[in-house]
Amino acid sequence: MNPLKILGLSVVLCLLAACAGQPYLYESLLLEDRLAQLGLRQGEAVDSILGFNIDGWQYLDSHHITLDSGAGRNFLIVFTTPCYNLNANNRIGYSTTGGSLTRLDKIISTDNGMPQACLIADIYRLKKLSKSPE
Repeated sequence: MNPLKILGLSVVLCLLAACAGQPYLYESLLLEDRLAQLGLRQGEAVDSILGFNIDGWQYLDSHHITLDSGAGRNFLIVFTTPCYNLNANNRIGYSTTGGSLTRLDKIISTDNGMPQACLIADIYRLKKLSKSPE
């Protein structure tokens, strides 16, 4: 193989390795810091989210996501075990036994493969960080 091709291949592999390592850098941050980057902080625990409708979600790490139900209602979802099938390209839904989202209900993450059911351990209300005057 010609030396120029080897050099090009090496550069591509290094770039791929750098991209692959990026989520791990983010996950090394404390949960509080990740929430702060989103302008949020953890509030009080809630037993359920009534009339819940998922408008959006944000991956934090394999144990945590945020859910947005519109009108400034944001919640932190804590999973009982790691949920590795979550990434920005996945669709999520939920499975519940009642009309509200509660502990021990499931967030269902779907990619091109099999869906993964992630059991909810806890739910917390998220509050917006107050902006400090400059």
